Amino acid sequence: MEEYKIAIIGGVGVGKSSLTTRFVQNQFGESYDPGIEDSYRKEVELDGTIYFLEVLDTAGSEEYSAMR
Repeated sequence: MEEYKIAIIGGVGVGKSSLTTRFVQNQFGESYDPGIEDSYRKEVELDGTIYFLEVLDTAGSEEYSAMR
């Protein structure tokens, strides 16, 4: 099984957490808590290969501005 780490980065309030929740849990969140950084794990299968993803949903703070 191949493993990948993915960081979701962007400004505050642009929808990073909504996109991450939709991808990982297949749902949209009803609430929004800005400033929360969270990580998720998801196993996906693509073309018969299983991939293990670790997704970091960043808080959108200035700490990550150099990466944008």
